[in-house]
Amino acid sequence: MSELTDLIRTETVGTVEETLNFLLYECSIDEAPKPQEVAQWQNWLQQRGGKFTRLAALCQTWLDEEHELAQK
Repeated sequence: MSELTDLIRTETVGTVEETLNFLLYECSIDEAPKPQEVAQWQNWLQQRGGKFTRLAALCQTWLDEEHELAQK
């Protein structure tokens, strides 16, 4: 399991949120995650439930935005 996978599956909601915000909205284009990765993160966060469902929704928003951009 990679460090990022381990972080998303085990860390606190605050740590995961900070990491997701960076990866989805702040890192450079060449370091940005692929949609398949984000979809996997979304599934893991949904499975964790509770406060993590909000972060799963953040992943879905990003996926929706990426899909919209790809359609243009």
